[in-house]
Amino acid sequence: MNFNSRLLNSARAYAIALLAGLCLTAPTAHAYYSTLDSGEMVDENQYQAMVSLQSIFNKYDGMNFTGRLDTGIREDISIRGVLGFGKVDFHIGALAKWMPFPDTDQQPAIGAEAGVLLARIGSVTQYSLRVHPLISKKLELEIGDVIPYASLPTGVTIQSGSGADETFTPLQLVIGSELRPLEVKDWSFFAELGLNLHKSFGYIAASAAYRFSAGN
Repeated sequence: MNFNSRLLNSARAYAIALLAGLCLTAPTAHAYYSTLDSGEMVDENQYQAMVSLQSIFNKYDGMNFTGRLDTGIREDISIRGVLGFGKVDFHIGALAKWMPFPDTDQQPAIGAEAGVLLARIGSVTQYSLRVHPLISKKLELEIGDVIPYASLPTGVTIQSGSGADETFTPLQLVIGSELRPLEVKDWSFFAELGLNLHKSFGYIAASAAYRFSAGN
């Protein structure tokens, strides 16, 4: 079995495990507040499996490891499932991305992601509705496509446990970039910085993603 076949089989196994985890868990959630996405879309009948590492600072110092699975359902809509562990004991959920304005010569890609999330931090539980406005622009360079993006993630979070019952609206500024190297087909690499603007946290994150078709 060659390297590509082994990689595809591993991606399929990861996708099945992630979907099973989502199905067996009643609440839903987003990878803990990180965006790690540009305005580029996953095609219909195609999947993107992603693993990421997030380092949180200025509130919950520590690391999170997260897996994501994306698939396209229309040329301007995709959905994502998320499951992760780490400093945040666990986070799990789902969200959808809608990009009504695609990247063209005259404009950047403009749209948003939205979803529902659950996160457990010690004895504190957070339920959140999330909205991530998103803008990106693809640059075609010699090394491949570089896609800088920005977002202002916000939402409504209901927190309970340990006497910390509270409802609040977190806000962050996110700046990141996706690299799609010419020499590594179907792979993407992300780097992202999140800054706390209101009742949230700052972080840095990096991820690797692999795209594959359902029929392969």
